[in-house]
Amino acid sequence: MADLAIPHSILSLPFRPVDVEGQIRARRLIERGEADGRSDRPPADATAPTSTELEIANDVRAERERLANALASHLRAQNDALAQLDAAMDIAKLRNDAEYAISRLGQGDVAWKGEIARLLREAREAKAEYDDFRIEHRLRRAARDPGNRFLAASLLFLLIVVESALNGVFFAEGSEFGLVGGTVLALGTSLVNVLVFGFCLGFGPARWQHHRSLLLRSVAWVLLAAGLVLSVGANAFVAHYRDAFERLGENVHLDAVWAHLRADPFGLARLQSWLLFFLGLFFAGMGFWKGYRFDDPYPLYGRIARHWRDAEQRYLESRHQRLEEASGVRDEAKHALDLAIERLRGAAMQRDQILGARARIVQEFQSHERHLEEAANALLTAYREANRRVRTTNPPRTFDVVFGFDDRILERDEIRTLLALRPPRVDTEKLIAELDGLRARVLDAYQNIVDLAPEVV
Repeated sequence: MADLAIPHSILSLPFRPVDVEGQIRARRLIERGEADGRSDRPPADATAPTSTELEIANDVRAERERLANALASHLRAQNDALAQLDAAMDIAKLRNDAEYAISRLGQGDVAWKGEIARLLREAREAKAEYDDFRIEHRLRRAARDPGNRFLAASLLFLLIVVESALNGVFFAEGSEFGLVGGTVLALGTSLVNVLVFGFCLGFGPARWQHHRSLLLRSVAWVLLAAGLVLSVGANAFVAHYRDAFERLGENVHLDAVWAHLRADPFGLARLQSWLLFFLGLFFAGMGFWKGYRFDDPYPLYGRIARHWRDAEQRYLESRHQRLEEASGVRDEAKHALDLAIERLRGAAMQRDQILGARARIVQEFQSHERHLEEAANALLTAYREANRRVRTTNPPRTFDVVFGFDDRILERDEIRTLLALRPPRVDTEKLIAELDGLRARVLDAYQNIVDLAPEVV
């Protein structure tokens, strides 16, 4: 009777009902009952069941025992799974790590308050100064960025070098030291021409003539006009000096050059002297342009704007660095807590699923145990009825005995022990609430740092 009910899987334990009609045919119970009945077996006074009855009873009991063993294996597997769910997490370490992260964020909060407050105060003061300056001087546009000042200074240096070299060529003809002597002489001229009559004039009076104050504008215009006149005069003097230098060499007297310039300003004898004059004006103009563009055209506006931007940049860089460090601590702690909460919730769900499956299997086993008794009685009835129909004597009283199991599998000590559930090691919902509270504290500690440092000054 090994095919009474064969489960597909010990873990799922599908209990298939016994095919009573099929078993009657397979065991030839009708034929065997009639054959025994014709011989009046068992006798009317028999007290023991027939071999056929014993075969049916033993096979049903064997089937029940097989399913009982499968049930025990299944319950043990469930208990192992429950034990793994209950003991897989180091809660103490999670608490310590979260508290350590909160402590680090708190220490960063305290350490940062002084520095970030100072930087923020400086940035706001610089911004207020910038705004007040714009209002006072009626400036609606933003300050212009002068660009790379190092590049501008490098260009000025290049202008001086180029002009010195070119001027040296012109002065070389009258110098006893040739090109080297002419270049040395021209270097001083170029420095004065590019820096004083060029850059300084453009950076100073040319920009101050934009000032809102009428007095300052007037002074700037006077200085600018005087500077332009001096620039033209100086370059003209250099050109006349070059004429005299070429004729007289080192014996040139400056008084004579000055007298010749006043008497005949256009009286340059050589084309090279005219080229020297216009070349000087060109390089002075280049220096003037670089000086004018070296900062915002409105005086002091660029300096005040740069002071604000630098203060704001220092604040934002410090803020970014601190928040990056704090967010790293926050993310590490939050990730560990998120993962732990997710695992706890998953473990609780798996525990509920296992316990739900256990309850269903226990109920199905009880039902199938009763079904096996009913199937055994149906098989016995088929044999006994066939026996009764052909007997010539009364059937034994054993034919009236109803088959039943001596015990219930679920009441056995082994099964009851396997069904006994130990309470979980921790209260999952309480622990999730605790970890969620730690996560909230981590986020609050980080938010305290963020609140100290607004993104916009």
